[in-house]
Amino acid sequence: MSVSLRAVVIKSPDPVALGAFWSAALGSSIDPGTDGVVVRFGQGKEQFLYIAEGPGREHGDQDPFMFLAATGTTLDQEVDRLVKLGAIAIERVWNVDRQLKVGFAVMADPEGNCFQVLSSDEEIQAAERMLESW
Repeated sequence: MSVSLRAVVIKSPDPVALGAFWSAALGSSIDPGTDGVVVRFGQGKEQFLYIAEGPGREHGDQDPFMFLAATGTTLDQEVDRLVKLGAIAIERVWNVDRQLKVGFAVMADPEGNCFQVLSSDEEIQAAERMLESW
């Protein structure tokens, strides 16, 4: 027996504006919801990020609510793309050695909700090959 992730829910004083950021970040559409907006993601768009109208998270809350992985790009390129969409890069953490370019970035969306972006599978595989040659 197992479970699958169906939805992530966050609150926002402006669900439409925050939904626009997340739909662009996830490469997905934004749809109206009961008291907010829905951004569908994942294979088959069966999972969704529901952004409900509400007060949002406490400022200064640095606990990530979502972990994303770069896909078909590098961590650095994905961080740059998200910053252009309105995210803030808070910190980059490199595993083992910066030269391997494997790690994660702590970021915040335009309302300050923290999330992490992880290195892509391709970057991890390249780092593993490099470690084998050391």
